[in-house]
Amino acid sequence: MGVGVSSVRTEREPGLDGHYTTEDRGLERQPPPAFDDLFREVNDRIVELGTRFGVRDETLELICECDDSACTAHLSIPSTEYEQVRAAQRRHVVVAGHEHSGRVVGRGDGYVVVED
Repeated sequence: MGVGVSSVRTEREPGLDGHYTTEDRGLERQPPPAFDDLFREVNDRIVELGTRFGVRDETLELICECDDSACTAHLSIPSTEYEQVRAAQRRHVVVAGHEHSGRVVGRGDGYVVVED
């Protein structure tokens, strides 16, 4: 009789390919992020990577943070203005005309700052 290989995994073992499933990581317990929050996070990473690699532009090219999941519009915003937007947790920067939800608290050339 030969020894068989079991394909049964314990709760905390990675899958056979060495990767954990979303259940292993506990991701199923987290609600999906709102799209405006998701794009806000993407924009924050763009700025963080630029800083990490020594790229410090006066004007940032970012993604619209509106609540439309299909929107991939880009906007330009001065880096100093973006820092002020980020100082308030509930503020998002969107392309002018995309202020579908939230209260408008500022405007710039081609963009609007909204607050939830």
